[in-house]
Amino acid sequence: MVHDHTTTSSSSKGAYLSSMVAAIGGFLCGFDTGATGGVLTMAPFRQRFFTNEHPSSSSSSEYLEGSFLATYLMMAAIGSFSSGYFCDRWGRKYTIIHASWLFCMGNLCIAVGSNLSLVLVGRMLAGGAAGLMSNAIPIYQVEIAPPQVRGRLMSFFTLMSIMGQVAGYFVTFGTSYLMTSTDWCWRTPYLLQCFVSLVFISCMLPMPLSPRFLIAQGRIQQALATLKELHGSIAEYDSIQKEISMIDTTEKATLTDLMLGPVHRYQFWISVFIVTATSMTGTAAVWYYAPQIFIAAGLTNVSSSIAATAGSGIVSLIATAISLGWWIDHLGRRRLFLWGSAVMSISLFTVGVVFAHGGDPSTAALGMIIISIYVFIAAFAATWGVGTFVYPAEILSTRCRALGLAVVYGLSWVYSTLIGYGVPFFLSRSVAGVFFFFAACTATSIIGVCFIPETKGVALEELQPLFHSL
Repeated sequence: MVHDHTTTSSSSKGAYLSSMVAAIGGFLCGFDTGATGGVLTMAPFRQRFFTNEHPSSSSSSEYLEGSFLATYLMMAAIGSFSSGYFCDRWGRKYTIIHASWLFCMGNLCIAVGSNLSLVLVGRMLAGGAAGLMSNAIPIYQVEIAPPQVRGRLMSFFTLMSIMGQVAGYFVTFGTSYLMTSTDWCWRTPYLLQCFVSLVFISCMLPMPLSPRFLIAQGRIQQALATLKELHGSIAEYDSIQKEISMIDTTEKATLTDLMLGPVHRYQFWISVFIVTATSMTGTAAVWYYAPQIFIAAGLTNVSSSIAATAGSGIVSLIATAISLGWWIDHLGRRRLFLWGSAVMSISLFTVGVVFAHGGDPSTAALGMIIISIYVFIAAFAATWGVGTFVYPAEILSTRCRALGLAVVYGLSWVYSTLIGYGVPFFLSRSVAGVFFFFAACTATSIIGVCFIPETKGVALEELQPLFHSL
């Protein structure tokens, strides 16, 4: 057994490398999330695009602020929903590469933008690219990975997304501190995204195509050679041949099969519940508007608020790494969801109470808000943040996984669009009300989690009976 394990580990170097390179796309998506909140607080950016164009209307400023975020998220949803078509037409690898080019062009439009229209066009292009990448990359990773390390390789995308968020926070903190009064404080983060996109493309070009795509194109010998390159030596020939035959005989599912079919509907609707509950924790609102929330709590200095947000990114990164390394397989998915919902709802409620108390913000109140938000972020990252990627991918069968994840994660982008667009209006009226609302939604999710099957330690082929018995 030791020899087999060593052989498997050493023979999977190609799959590890390809998966790690593809995960750079997660870094790009995460970087935008981390940078956006900081950019929206920068005075030169607000004066150029919000104050100067609508100097007498605070509601117009809130509308434009929401539009800046919502255009990105709306196009990300469209990109996610359409990713299945492009993955089948261009292949997983070239969908990722084309999306990265689109992401680069979108961020270039923002970086050089002199008016809001060009900036919003850039946000639309970058958002559509992010939606494509966020689906195509996990599918690519699943299809190139040997079964023994598939979960581990998929975790690279999650970790790189969090690392991108942290990098986005620190870059905007640095530019807000060093370039306070110039447009370069907000242009620089987007120029950096262009540079990373080009690096990503150059690294992705030599990577192999997905064996599943090659088989769909009838290129069987090339698919066999690719599987041998990714999975090991000729000693694995028989298992590779078996994998090819399994792939070749798998039929595609339809949307009707997913939503109404007796075989797949339970897994699909449970997956929809998972992404809905994840979105209603309010994590998107906290990630995108954390600097504004910290300013409302009493951190009047923009750089200080961005620094506090960067600290939350580090907390998220550590919690995610710990969960992927131990918690999710030790505690199980359902218990992780339950504990996460309980801790997050208490943290959100605490923040709401402190804001509702009103009055001039004190040091103690500010400390309580920061600690509670950090606890919320840690709890989310270690539980729902990991589980929302792992659980749907586990329970959806091979036949419907690509289509199912496209729909499920596309829906997640839709939720983020609605939250991102609406939160600025509600924050300007009642910060406490926003946190009370998300606290109630998070607490309610506990009821639904009690009814989902536990998948810890269950082989993928043995999961179907768990859902047929519901």
